[in-house]
Amino acid sequence: MIRRMVSAGVLAMTLALASVSIPTAAEAGAQVYNPCQRLSAGQVKYPSYGANRVTFATAMDRSQSAVIVTGCVRSGSGYAQEWQTTGFAGSKGFSAQNMAWEDTWKSPTGSFSFTEALGRSNPGTALRYYTLNPYSRWGGEHGPNYNQYFEGIGGESDENLWTYMNQGFYEQAAVINWNRYPDMPTVQGASFAIFFHAGNVPSAGCISTNLGTVVQLLKTNRPGDRIIMGAVDDIFTPFSSSPFGAITNKYAAIGGPAYAGDPVSNEMYGLKNGGAGQAFQFGSIYHSPMSGTFFSTGIIRGKWGSTGYENGILGYPTSDEMPMSRGARGQAYQNGSVYWGGSTGAHLSMGTIRAAWGRMGYEKGFLGYPTTDEIRGMAKGGIGQAYEGGSIYFTPTTGAHVSTGLIRVKWASLGYETGVLGYPVSDEIRGMVGAGVGQAYENGSIYSSPASGTHISMGAIRSLWGQQGFEKGALGYPTTDEYPANGAVVQDFQGGSIAWFGASGKVTLKG
Repeated sequence: MIRRMVSAGVLAMTLALASVSIPTAAEAGAQVYNPCQRLSAGQVKYPSYGANRVTFATAMDRSQSAVIVTGCVRSGSGYAQEWQTTGFAGSKGFSAQNMAWEDTWKSPTGSFSFTEALGRSNPGTALRYYTLNPYSRWGGEHGPNYNQYFEGIGGESDENLWTYMNQGFYEQAAVINWNRYPDMPTVQGASFAIFFHAGNVPSAGCISTNLGTVVQLLKTNRPGDRIIMGAVDDIFTPFSSSPFGAITNKYAAIGGPAYAGDPVSNEMYGLKNGGAGQAFQFGSIYHSPMSGTFFSTGIIRGKWGSTGYENGILGYPTSDEMPMSRGARGQAYQNGSVYWGGSTGAHLSMGTIRAAWGRMGYEKGFLGYPTTDEIRGMAKGGIGQAYEGGSIYFTPTTGAHVSTGLIRVKWASLGYETGVLGYPVSDEIRGMVGAGVGQAYENGSIYSSPASGTHISMGAIRSLWGQQGFEKGALGYPTTDEYPANGAVVQDFQGGSIAWFGASGKVTLKG
């Protein structure tokens, strides 16, 4: 972008001022002169995406306009240097990633593709080429032409490409795909006309170098080749990874330093089942041939870590974190998932209990999110897990079943699984007569209806009630639990009572 930065009338002054930005020998000590080697070693924070050619434009720090410009070509499993020269970025240096907005006079930081070029005449480039004419413009006015080539009179903010070409800047130029497809959606106001062009002066955000270098880039680069640009500390890292590997590609896909932060370890190989991992400021990326490549961060990562990471019961991640209802987050693993729901904390979900939760609609069902991990060591080898709206219990003989609402309250009053009923052997059965609900247990059942309340049913009295048709028969629902009376155990129903005389084994029906 040259706009309002350099014109024929102020060119000499700009060149004079630019000279003060050139680093001295002492200041240049932090500059990186071997970026192709660093890229081959996986020590570049921004990806090459496997491009055949990668151009670097690096300054000593973000405030510097002077840059070293280096051309790298793919060679075997790495990159080799083709050429190196000097040039300039924006007059105020580089912005941080995703911060290059209009009128900041800074160049964006990151890895961007080349797909288009423009200038006086096509030097033999494979990039889509615009031969400039007096009506050639680059869109700077907010609207449908923003940050793209068009022909017309244009508006005040649209760059007159013909004028800048005749001043020597756009004699030849490659378009850097900042704030434009295919690299990213175009955002009005997030800067436009970021080119790699001739002129060799600071600009409003372009990379400018000598005409011969620009021509060489146009002749050799193919659509999808890239430029990596920024301050050396923003571009390079001392930590290594495979430059074309799954972890490097994932790091790029999630936003690189802007999302995961800088690398803080080398890529680690030899993990379980052929896996690999690399740590970053805000989390880690793990890869295995069986699970894929995913990012792990925050509270969910901490919970996974408490189980032993990939060596624990969950295994490797099989998804990134996913946004869920009510602001919660979830992440899937080989053997289950971890959910974090804010007030519910982060908890595991796995196995048969997870399957039962799934039958109820997972977190969108009436159970909501888990509020505990699985609770093991219960009676008869049982396992339980609590949720916002109830619990799920499992044993090898009873399976996994949901416990909730008034029936759960009643079961709790009897001692849960250690009480007379034992574990549930069914989920709640809804849609019964009179809006009733029932649930079966190892040693009986619990029934609840608005008219009768919530009561247990078991033993000999339950057998006789069953002979009468349970709640569909003349007796209807139980209205009491069993109680002693006159040497018998009695239970009242909507339509009568049943008495059991234990000594004689007799059961009588009282209408």
